[in-house]
Amino acid sequence: MHVKKLSNPEGLERFVDFAKEVYRENPYWVPANKHHLIKLLSGNAGFGPQSEIQAFAVEHEGRTLATVAALNDEAYHRHWNERLGHLLFFEALPDQTEAVEVLMADASEWLRERDCTAGRLSMLAGVQLPLTIDAYDAVPTCFNRYNPPYYHSYIKNSDFVTEHGLVEYEVEFTPELERRYREMVQRVTDSGVVVRSWDFDRLEEEGEAFAALVNETFSAHWGFMPLPDAVMRPFYVDFKDLLIPEFLAFAEVDGERVGFVYSLPDLNQALHPMRDKVLEEDFPEFQERFQQIDRGALLIIGVKERFRGRGINLAVGAHSYLGMIGRGYKTASYTVLDDNWPSRRTTAKLGGVAVRNFVVYRKELSVK
Repeated sequence: MHVKKLSNPEGLERFVDFAKEVYRENPYWVPANKHHLIKLLSGNAGFGPQSEIQAFAVEHEGRTLATVAALNDEAYHRHWNERLGHLLFFEALPDQTEAVEVLMADASEWLRERDCTAGRLSMLAGVQLPLTIDAYDAVPTCFNRYNPPYYHSYIKNSDFVTEHGLVEYEVEFTPELERRYREMVQRVTDSGVVVRSWDFDRLEEEGEAFAALVNETFSAHWGFMPLPDAVMRPFYVDFKDLLIPEFLAFAEVDGERVGFVYSLPDLNQALHPMRDKVLEEDFPEFQERFQQIDRGALLIIGVKERFRGRGINLAVGAHSYLGMIGRGYKTASYTVLDDNWPSRRTTAKLGGVAVRNFVVYRKELSVK
């Protein structure tokens, strides 16, 4: 049993394809975008020269048993004044406790060599969302993680502790909720706030404004760091054909964008039935399935600090949900930190109920 550092294209492709072996018999898993993940693992996803990533795999007799990637980002250290590294894209076969411990030890040592004093496993904004701890019998919503339940024992046996939780809410749309959403929008409109959908004729400008608002409104949000333009651009350039104008909105006061919402169709509804196919080769099928999606994924709501407490968060969320209702959607989801009570109260007022939970792990590295 030995741990390998993977860096060439063939090695990174094996790293990504390993998940297929882990989930071969699992009916709920949805594969990640292979090309995007390889770009991330290659260090070509736009985080810049201050970010370094290394993929690891533990193998025995030519067979991969587990994988993880270690990431060190100097911008993150400066933003939080903490030398915290990240461990991401962890996957492992069953009954491999020893292999995982060896793998995590090597990846942790890589972080320690870069003066990291702790490692966070399974979450970095713009890269990966955390591990699920329940709802193992349901397909995850887009961008949310699926994993086997045995991962948690592996991680605890590798000396990690629970650091934070997240909770996914789901709302089932009803005529009563639709009425409440219209009232939420009208209430802020009456106070002089303009809530409007994105103008796709000015998509570049709208996208840049969205990226700037994300970085401003989430600067102090746990686990977040300001994201470079190259990381944010895919959300409005690469995803252009997947965006629905009515799902995306700005709130404006005297012409100033002060809040936003960013939602997508739940792409996993289309991707899950195609998980054994090559998307590029079967894109017409994806387009057909895309039109059949009836579930939305509200990914992020943000409001500038001095404009909070005025119902703008509810209004932009309601605007997005009204857009989904207008397209015949039946449900939507929204995932937030479990101790972020303003966001939890927002989604509860929008009709959401908790349906799934996630966990982030941490390991101190200062003491060997």
